[in-house]
Amino acid sequence: MEHHENDQNTSQSYHQMPDTSNMSNQTSSYSAPPMERPHENVIAGLVGAFLFALIGGALYFIVYRFGYIAGVCGLVTVVLAMFGYGLFSGNKGSVKGKVIAIVISILVIVLAEYLSLSYEIYDAYKADLPITFFDAVQMTPDFLTDSEVMMAFLKDLGVAFVLGAVASFGSIRKN
Repeated sequence: MEHHENDQNTSQSYHQMPDTSNMSNQTSSYSAPPMERPHENVIAGLVGAFLFALIGGALYFIVYRFGYIAGVCGLVTVVLAMFGYGLFSGNKGSVKGKVIAIVISILVIVLAEYLSLSYEIYDAYKADLPITFFDAVQMTPDFLTDSEVMMAFLKDLGVAFVLGAVASFGSIRKN
């Protein structure tokens, strides 16, 4: 193939920089438009965080029933609450959403531990007394006045909270 002097490629290739010698200084004052923050529906996010945290709380209760320390479910509850908040609010990863999800997770974990203890009471007394699970739920505060029961309750909560904090820290640090 022959090359002629008139066959020069005058278009720029992708790796050539454009000639800026004839451009004015107007481009130096250009600023990018501000990034739009996604709309965040906090009420819907609260509902989503609560519903998904309840899934984690139910898992906590089930794992506890099998005789295992349900602490890892604290981690799962926080992750699910954050996911639920992001899904329902339309803004994944917001600081507000993370704080809300963590607070809801703490409440759900306490509720799950309380209900787990209530079930232990129900299970221990159902053969000897005409007791329902709801009776056991009402009796649980009386059992928590016993120092051994309270220490076991707080220990289980502590494990769940530590693992939940690990999940929260990892998620907050990631974003």
